[in-house]
Amino acid sequence: MNSADRLVEIVKALRAPDGCPWDREQTHKSIRGHLVEECAELLEAIDLEDPAKMREELGDILLHIALHAEIAAEQGDFCLDDVIAELNDKLVRRHPHVFSGLSAESSDDVLKIWKDVKAKEKKERVVGALFDGIPPQLSALRYAYDIAKKAPPELLDGVAACGQTSKEKELGKKMFELVREAAKSKIEPEAALRDYILEIRKESEK
Repeated sequence: MNSADRLVEIVKALRAPDGCPWDREQTHKSIRGHLVEECAELLEAIDLEDPAKMREELGDILLHIALHAEIAAEQGDFCLDDVIAELNDKLVRRHPHVFSGLSAESSDDVLKIWKDVKAKEKKERVVGALFDGIPPQLSALRYAYDIAKKAPPELLDGVAACGQTSKEKELGKKMFELVREAAKSKIEPEAALRDYILEIRKESEK
């Protein structure tokens, strides 16, 4: 039995009637906050460039994936194999320059191909709102970045031109404009801010 299959069996045992009382009680919603915490701990490990801690935190996130998949399997929705199969199909579909003979010589070429594939996928789904597919639960900085990349410039300019009614909204406007600048420069603002904070931490430890 390989490591992945053993993980599935361990999670099944934890969820079994004679398994762990805590694990048996969990639902998709009840463990959402724990997943956010694990992702934050992985980001810290990446910032610290600590491979051992990264390995541990990636394992914790993998546990969440396996646990969500087992809960879904119990409900007859999907299993971990379905998650992996869908991911495999998506990776192949969104990389035709690797798997289907198209050519991409630069990251810009890849982004254009990716956008074309995404546009085709969207046409095959029910058309929704402009920001469908951008989870509101993201950190505000990442949420703003995705909005800045997707929203028409005229929409953002129109909102920016509106009079602000409070210091809080004015500050929010300034922060969003910085995110727009980051998006135009293809700089991920969450990473940029974390890198700067890391410099502050390093300086404080001298």
